[in-house]
Amino acid sequence: MKRLIISAVFVLALTFIFGQAFPASEADQMKSDLVGKTMGGRDRGWKFQSPEQIKELVINDKKEEPQRRVYSITLKLQDPRAQGAYKAEALVTY
Repeated sequence: MKRLIISAVFVLALTFIFGQAFPASEADQMKSDLVGKTMGGRDRGWKFQSPEQIKELVINDKKEEPQRRVYSITLKLQDPRAQGAYKAEALVTY
């Protein structure tokens, strides 16, 4: 029984350590951050409803400023409910 408890604690500790050591990539984090946001104009725009709509996200440039971080990105978007894919370029400010 004691050995089982020690093994369980060891596995939980490794899970925590590796979870902290390998955080989500910037692109994956940005995909999650974009959910719920809208891009585009009044007539035609894109509302990010899930990370799965973003088939590809490439960070072209990142500028660090004292109070914010600005990313220049290229996106490949596809709504699973509709035909076609879209390419977009955007500036994302944190």
